[in-house]
Amino acid sequence: MFLVGALGLLLPLSTCSKDEKASEDTKEKEQPAKAEKSIDDGSFEEVATGHNGDIKLSVTFKDNKIEKIDVVESSETPTIADTGFKEIINRILEHQTCKVDNITGATVTSDAVKQAVSKAIDEAHGSEDFKKEVKEEPKEAINIDTDLLVVGGGGAGLSAALSADQEGNKVTVLEKNAMPGGHTALSGGFALITGSKNQKDVYGVKNDSVESVYEDNMKNGGGKSIPEDLKLYAEKMGEATDWTVDYVGSKIPEKLTSLGENSVDRAMIYEGAGAGFVQSLLDKIKDTKIDLRTNTKVAELIYEDGKVVGAKATMSDGTPVEVKAKAVLLATGSYGANKEMLPESLDKFVFYGAQLAQGEGQKMAQDIGADVVNQGYVELFENGVEWKPGIAKSTYNGSMATWDVSGILVDRAGNRVVNERSAGINIVKEMEKQEDGRLFLIMDAATYKAFEDNVAGYGITKKMLDDWIATDGAKIPYFAKADSLEELAKKVKIDPEGLKKTVERYNGFVANKKDEDFGRDPNYMKAKISENGPYYVVEQLPRYATTLGGLKIDNQLRVINKEGKAIEGLFASGDVAGGARGDDSIPGADFGWAVTSGYEAGRTISDYLKNKN
Repeated sequence: MFLVGALGLLLPLSTCSKDEKASEDTKEKEQPAKAEKSIDDGSFEEVATGHNGDIKLSVTFKDNKIEKIDVVESSETPTIADTGFKEIINRILEHQTCKVDNITGATVTSDAVKQAVSKAIDEAHGSEDFKKEVKEEPKEAINIDTDLLVVGGGGAGLSAALSADQEGNKVTVLEKNAMPGGHTALSGGFALITGSKNQKDVYGVKNDSVESVYEDNMKNGGGKSIPEDLKLYAEKMGEATDWTVDYVGSKIPEKLTSLGENSVDRAMIYEGAGAGFVQSLLDKIKDTKIDLRTNTKVAELIYEDGKVVGAKATMSDGTPVEVKAKAVLLATGSYGANKEMLPESLDKFVFYGAQLAQGEGQKMAQDIGADVVNQGYVELFENGVEWKPGIAKSTYNGSMATWDVSGILVDRAGNRVVNERSAGINIVKEMEKQEDGRLFLIMDAATYKAFEDNVAGYGITKKMLDDWIATDGAKIPYFAKADSLEELAKKVKIDPEGLKKTVERYNGFVANKKDEDFGRDPNYMKAKISENGPYYVVEQLPRYATTLGGLKIDNQLRVINKEGKAIEGLFASGDVAGGARGDDSIPGADFGWAVTSGYEAGRTISDYLKNKN
């Protein structure tokens, strides 16, 4: 016999007798009672691997509770990790289980904390209750009315919010991550500052011009920059730079940084790099009435009667949020981590950027008819190591330091193929010719010391280097050490004889102070490669940090539809906007475009709102 269950399935109908039923009831009563939640008192230190290295936690249990979790040691990036640590620890303490949701934007850090806490629970003989899944209850919807809704709290979004607030507008910012900052917080903090008073008065550069920075960027971008977008950037970057210093309070360095891509010195690194710059924006926001909400992901734009009037979002705890706004700015970043939106031509490249760069803003705008430009172009760099499949860490500072000593780049034949100190795009082009995209940085002991001393601070620790060297070229990332060049070459499948001849030839160039093969500047050929080991090799892969195309915009940063008309109420800035940077980006142009387009969006949207009123 069968009956229909709640899910529509045919279930067997019980035919047991009263005696059998009584027997079953007795068996149930005889089953041992479920063990009560229990755990040993005490503090336990456990280690798990985070994004930048090991994380050590101290987990304290008392009276059958997880009482306290302290971060004892960490190499994580403070701007991201501080919030990530706080929120994931608070979730674990609140729910008394290590099986809580990760913090958006700090997935690796969250996983490390949960793993360490899980180990501590095991050490303390904790019951399975401390590893139970958390089920969130539905939350009541939140409704917000504002003048300007900024979607995305990275460098572009925060700059736009401050700029619009300064003009007297009510501003709401929704950021899907637990911490603001986006790609900007992860960057090196380079900016191009042509036309700023700081370039002239602080750094004494008086021979730069809008025309010059326009031409340099157009050339570096393969002539593929959208002229209107690049013109906007070139004309406004100086004004935006001065605003960050005078209004925001961002700190600038004592001198500029020379780059081969610039015909005039105009590249500046903000103090504290990208993380320091983002902190200055956040510090300034504290003095305003800007409503900044994290852990809130926008899912769709509200599009009524041909205009954008707000957006719908959901908080990480499930709370629905609906915002009605007079204007909406998309500052959601790139689609660099979304393989479905990227071309196959990037298969040799490793991604160096925010894993949450999924292109949601672009897709939302396209859903209501927005047009796009320069799709598939990405920002290219030459100094990547593949620390996880398809994912890069940057050795930029370490690699650059080796050219001051005796570092050279070779292919698997052992040959130099490029001027190691030329523009990065030239090196990337040579990498693309290699079967697996790799060139190899060859160093003697003194050069490796310079590499090791300078590579730290960008997500690579000495322990990581030591661990990678210890693999002896057996797995990614390919690092190795040997007493002879021949032995070194064999470990990473480089031709030993080719490498030996290349080193001898290069040392001759150093002695004669002239690179006859590739014209490397003698100022970066100060030392011969030692005749004595040990020697080191580090892979160098092409990496990309962000996409360079986005929504089609006009010179007021309005989003343009496929009919060539502005979508009323919708604006865009940062990586999601336009094609100012062509098919490659000068170091500093990504950061600078985010800040400049964000600052300018705040101004143009203010004008738009005034005209509406």
